[in-house]
Amino acid sequence: MDTAPLYSERLSPPPTMHLVSLLLGAFGFLTVTPFASVPVAVTVGVVIAVAVSVMGVLSSPVVTVVRGGDPADGGSPDALRLRAGDAVIPVEALGEPEVLDADGLRRAMGPEADARAHACHRAWVHGGLRVPVTDPRDATPYWVICTRRPTQLVAALGRR
Repeated sequence: MDTAPLYSERLSPPPTMHLVSLLLGAFGFLTVTPFASVPVAVTVGVVIAVAVSVMGVLSSPVVTVVRGGDPADGGSPDALRLRAGDAVIPVEALGEPEVLDADGLRRAMGPEADARAHACHRAWVHGGLRVPVTDPRDATPYWVICTRRPTQLVAALGRR
């Protein structure tokens, strides 16, 4: 069984988020300076900046498509599975994906949203997919998945 992902994307924040981390580090430095020595204040600022950047990257969800079904839910070993963040679903339980531009994603996450839908969303990703769930045993009507490469994700799902 080949477990190499057919598609993989980390929804990490843009480089501007790291600039925000630097600003937070500077604020930390300025806050501590009146109460501690300059080396301590610099250390606090650097730790804050690095911690915010690292947490932003490590907390970013990963979207993957892998081959290898889960026998526990009736999947065959060759079945494709979609993982978006912590959620996993067999590709055979999905319908035809709809590519969403920035406006379509805004509508899918806002006025047209269904509370039962699964969403893997990050505000800094401006495109995605809406994929209906066709499994009658699943109460989730569809998944909304942010991606920077929607056509590649559709291709990996085996839907052209």
